[in-house]
Amino acid sequence: MFAAWVSACFSLALTTGPSIAWEPTKPVEIVVAAGAGGASDQMARMMQLAIQKNGLMKQPMVVSLKGGASGAEALIYMKSSEGDPN
Repeated sequence: MFAAWVSACFSLALTTGPSIAWEPTKPVEIVVAAGAGGASDQMARMMQLAIQKNGLMKQPMVVSLKGGASGAEALIYMKSSEGDPN
């Protein structure tokens, strides 16, 4: 059990380096599968404000509301952006 835990920690340590080095090259889009004014919209905008206020990212963040079809509209929108890391 201990060996498995140590192995998992070691694997995690090896995979975090490349993700830390990545920086977005254009504005980052937060896609919300809900309409304006709801809890999901408010949470996304609070995350956007916190990240920008604390300077955690150089690129701006944009909140896109894709409410409708029980989230299918947002899923289709994200699927059409496949390969775009932003």
